[in-house]
Amino acid sequence: MKFGFTRLLFVLALTFIVLYPEMLVSVAVAQDAAPTTFGGKMVAALGIFLYPFIIMVVGGFTLIIYNGIAVRKKAFIKDDVVAPIMQEVQNLNIPGALSLCDQYKIPVTSVLKGGLSRIQDDELDIEQIEKGLEESSGIALSKPFTWINMLNTIGSIAPMIGLLGTVTGMIGAFNVLTESGMGGESSQKMAGNIGSALWTTAAGLVVAIPTLIAYFLYKTKFGNIVAEVNQVAGEMVFTLVRAARGGFDGEEAEGEEEYYEEYEMSQSERGKFEEAYTMILDLEFELYDKKDIERKIQKI
Repeated sequence: MKFGFTRLLFVLALTFIVLYPEMLVSVAVAQDAAPTTFGGKMVAALGIFLYPFIIMVVGGFTLIIYNGIAVRKKAFIKDDVVAPIMQEVQNLNIPGALSLCDQYKIPVTSVLKGGLSRIQDDELDIEQIEKGLEESSGIALSKPFTWINMLNTIGSIAPMIGLLGTVTGMIGAFNVLTESGMGGESSQKMAGNIGSALWTTAAGLVVAIPTLIAYFLYKTKFGNIVAEVNQVAGEMVFTLVRAARGGFDGEEAEGEEEYYEEYEMSQSERGKFEEAYTMILDLEFELYDKKDIERKIQKI
């Protein structure tokens, strides 16, 4: 991706300001006029907690869009890239496969390169290859998940800030009750502090709910992509081992023909065996009848 994350954050923040100018207007006029909308009342009641929530709203909105663009199968695996690498591996052209991995900079090629680079001096050590694939997979796939995990961070921090505002508001309400008692202006101040406490809780939930939903959706999608990357790595190892043993030289077809020939022979032999078995049974029945007749004669 050509644009850096900082530049993308700036562009999305500017877009957010253009699409939702009423939020900034509410911040500007909150001190001068009584707000009437839900957002205006929330902005007016948050006080010093408004600025952390603005940062989290902009950050969460940016991360949702960024991960929607970054967490795609084509950004990790491309069939037109994997196919020629597999062909080179099948031909046991390891330098050619490594060259293709260097040419195409995507996570799946980084994983395959980690395994192929463990082949030294035509020595095929499966354990070392699998270890290289595992290590490179952990490195290549951990970076994209960092930005997904940031959604979880925002979704977890927002309710905590809301809870902090709630506790602060309740402390203010009880201070008013302690200093001025109930009734008159003190009751109005106490109600205002309680209202501010509840508004900060609501603001924390408003920020946390969409970011956590996006986090679980992207996490599931990323897990499926990681499984496909690992599947490609497993296919690469299988192709490499099979090519090293000469398994792509037509032996498979010959083996299948021999199998079918053996199967036909066993069928014919089975028919002969059944005929012989029937004859044996007939002989047993004849012998049984002769013995039975001899016994009857002896009794007479």
